[in-house]
Amino acid sequence: MSTTVFGSDGKKLTLGMMLGKGGEGTVYHIHEAGDLAVKIYNPGKASERKAKILAMTSAALHKTTDIVAFPIDTVSDKNGTFMGFSMKKVAGFKNIHELYGPGSRRTEFPSADARFLVRSAFNLANAFAAIHNTGCVVGDVNHSGILVSNQAMVTLIDSDSFQFNKGPEVYRCTVGVPDYTPPELRGADFEKMVRTANHDNFGLAVLIFQLLFLGRHPFAGKHLGLGDIDIPTAIGDHRFAYSARRAETRMEPPPLTPALSDFGNEVSDAFESAFSKNGDRPGGRPNAASWVQILGKLEQGLVECSADKSHAYFRGGASCPWCRLEKSMGRSLFAAKISSTVSTLNIGDLIALINRPAPPSQPPAPESIIAVPSLTRSPAAAAASHGKQLTLFASVAGLLIGFFLANQLNGFWGTALVIASIIMMIRARRPAEEFRVELQAATAAWEEKKKIWEEHAGPAVFLKRKSHYLSLASAHAKLPEQERERLLELERKKRDLQFRSHMQGHLISRAKIGGIGQSRTVTLSSFGFDSAWDVKTRSVLAVPGIGPKKADALANWSSSVEKKFVFNSHIATNPQAINEVKTDIARQRADLEGELRRAPDELKELLDTASDLRRNPPPQLVEAYVRLKQVQMDIG
Repeated sequence: MSTTVFGSDGKKLTLGMMLGKGGEGTVYHIHEAGDLAVKIYNPGKASERKAKILAMTSAALHKTTDIVAFPIDTVSDKNGTFMGFSMKKVAGFKNIHELYGPGSRRTEFPSADARFLVRSAFNLANAFAAIHNTGCVVGDVNHSGILVSNQAMVTLIDSDSFQFNKGPEVYRCTVGVPDYTPPELRGADFEKMVRTANHDNFGLAVLIFQLLFLGRHPFAGKHLGLGDIDIPTAIGDHRFAYSARRAETRMEPPPLTPALSDFGNEVSDAFESAFSKNGDRPGGRPNAASWVQILGKLEQGLVECSADKSHAYFRGGASCPWCRLEKSMGRSLFAAKISSTVSTLNIGDLIALINRPAPPSQPPAPESIIAVPSLTRSPAAAAASHGKQLTLFASVAGLLIGFFLANQLNGFWGTALVIASIIMMIRARRPAEEFRVELQAATAAWEEKKKIWEEHAGPAVFLKRKSHYLSLASAHAKLPEQERERLLELERKKRDLQFRSHMQGHLISRAKIGGIGQSRTVTLSSFGFDSAWDVKTRSVLAVPGIGPKKADALANWSSSVEKKFVFNSHIATNPQAINEVKTDIARQRADLEGELRRAPDELKELLDTASDLRRNPPPQLVEAYVRLKQVQMDIG
């Protein structure tokens, strides 16, 4: 192929090094213009694209936005045959999946933190909004055409595949990736389909989800019915794996993933809307401009984690979800940013403050401080007492008559009357059943309230909390030694660390594995399988769609990667492993110090509470005691 092409104005352009190659053509650097690149179509493809590129260049789309590498000018060979187009050269950007995948992010975006992901999602939505404002539709939404810079800026390439209207003529987008294609277009003939911005909005929502949810696909989850469901099928059936409508979707998310609630109701509702059946209707999904607003609010309201500054989370969240996930996973999701690995708390002074206040003394008997109001028998008790008196009178009369009969007339019937009268007398002296039950209940309630009061009014609760804080202080004091031991352990396990780093550096997304295409790769990533290390250390059979045959293919690939490992004793301990240890120690220190700082105030509050409980017995305690005394009086 000639290394020289010509612009529409006849200006010569010399092709330089190849910048990229795809299914339709190859992109080259231009010697005469360092900020431009040229895409040369493969043989047979140029004639198909000529009319569309002419229409796009004549519309000067490249002047409407800097976010998209739109065609600037057509290029031809020396005979005037159309070959391709020139466009803005995109330099310093990387594919978006290198950012949202935790494995690749570790190497390609090592400084990216949680806030960076939200900013990238915001800029992605902004890019789609700009494209839709030109009247174009992306159509073939997928990760390969979207690039991100180290400043979280987003740009789109492959704009020549966009759907574009020029007058009555519609230049369609004739391709699509199933994992980003909306349900209503499943099985559609893209050669004949006119796409809409609402179709794009589905793929946009998927990409935003992947950025926020560690590369997880929103439709990759565990099917709660019979058999596994692949991502395209789940999309077609509206089975959003993270939806609150679990009874309807019959799906649940993979383990070790963020929850929708971690990002607040507005973000959660937007995803539910984008992936619901209502989203299939025209205008049914949040559009790009709406996502700009939603993500802008999320970004402005992010709270920085006190334990790790690389963590930022929704202001309304109860705690940092990234800390929760990292603790469960046993590894860092971002390059930690700890402000200092040195303690900012004087533990000696704090322990002195904890030990300074004396605990409360043993409390007095609560009965001695409760003023019981004047009590009288309840009407029910009075009625029962009157009945008892009548029964006792009758039983005494029966005794007398029984003795008379036994001695003077009939010994058998007299004795029987005496026995019956004695039984009546015993029963009359016992409390009625309902009063016995009430006494048991009142006694149990009083003992419970009394115990709680004695614990808080006395030393028990105070001493328990004091002991807790002293144990935290002890754990804090042991952190430096714990850090030294763990760093020494890293040195002793240098070979293991090098091996792990080697395996983690080989990503499934970059490998050619039989039977593992793009959709399977996305599913594997959604279940936390990104690298050869993941395949080696965990069973992939739990991943939907991965049977024994595919599992063997993955295992064989992992084994081949393992065989390439060569230990080098002269290489220093992996800095990332060292940083992970220091990060974990710093996080523990921050957590301990955050709790320890509350100790003096809490202990003082417990002392004040104990004093107040003695002066002013709580209503619940008083009510329980009065109830008990009332029942005792009723029983007599």
